[in-house]
Amino acid sequence: MITETLPASWYVDEEIYQLERKRIFAKNWLLFGPEAEIAEPTSWRAAVVNGWPIVVVRGEDGELRGFHNVCRHRGAMVVTAESGKCRQFTCPYHAWSYDLTGKLKQTPRFGDVAGFKSDDYGLFPLRVGTWSGLVFFCVDAEAPDLVTWLGALSKLCADFPTPQTMDFHGSFTVESDVNWKAYCDNTVEGYHLPYVHRRLNKAVVSAETKIVPYDEGRLVVFHVSYANVGNALRGNHGIWFYRFPTFQGVVGPRGFKAERIEPLGPGRQRSVSWAWFRDLPMSEREDAFEWAKSIVKEDFSVCETVQRNMEAGIYQCGVLSPAQESHTARFQALVKEALGLIQEKREGDGDPQQH
Repeated sequence: MITETLPASWYVDEEIYQLERKRIFAKNWLLFGPEAEIAEPTSWRAAVVNGWPIVVVRGEDGELRGFHNVCRHRGAMVVTAESGKCRQFTCPYHAWSYDLTGKLKQTPRFGDVAGFKSDDYGLFPLRVGTWSGLVFFCVDAEAPDLVTWLGALSKLCADFPTPQTMDFHGSFTVESDVNWKAYCDNTVEGYHLPYVHRRLNKAVVSAETKIVPYDEGRLVVFHVSYANVGNALRGNHGIWFYRFPTFQGVVGPRGFKAERIEPLGPGRQRSVSWAWFRDLPMSEREDAFEWAKSIVKEDFSVCETVQRNMEAGIYQCGVLSPAQESHTARFQALVKEALGLIQEKREGDGDPQQH
């Protein structure tokens, strides 16, 4: 039976992207960054992730809390820097101030208003959780907890060292004119490996590498055997994983890379990666770090050609290989399920139709 791809219009349509924000990104846990960056009491970091301005802070009580970076007065950003330390947040617009639990403390020169209660105007809270030295956040209050959401991943990573036992090496960011689904279509299949990632392909024993789905296909794991057993970075085995919708990583005996796939719109995305190493000389760490960056760039380069053709209007729909792209088919099915949309087959029309 032929399995068709998502219609091309889903990779370029603004309405689809906004629906994805509500029904996919808001309802799943998203990677924020390393916990070590917010380790000290009163330290905080802010970022805009998937369109949500957020701030994560370590309270004076040691608790990690997350908030939407939105003043309850007129909607300004409460913090405008990327990081800092403080005992209260003060909006730069009209100086409304909040403590580190999000409670509204001061409203200078606001005046007396009947019925106004400061307790009703604290910062909008955001769920945060930690796993393996990483901070995650979730917009939806009803979504499963982080451990449940991670599913089989924790057990699969148990045989490898965590970032807490390694040295943080650095982070890198790559942006591209690519829809996030085009990148994820690519990341869950090994079909392209010999053609796009020649150096990486030589490092892998294809016959001994298995791609296995877990948690009903929401987690896809490459159980990798490496060709050079003496490779200090990778040893003889490791895993590459993708957790729907925007979290992926590479785990091995001496390295750990976490990546946040961050849609910026229907036709653009950002990849942010953090890397940790241990028991490796600096020259090998730097080579591994640059190699990881080059792999992302190689993927983006070919996915950019896909995106351009999705926008050009000739390609409407493709077909997926049952031998090579079953995980891509499952990824696309998850997107359709989450959006509650079906693909109505009409010649020359790939627009989605609602149930």
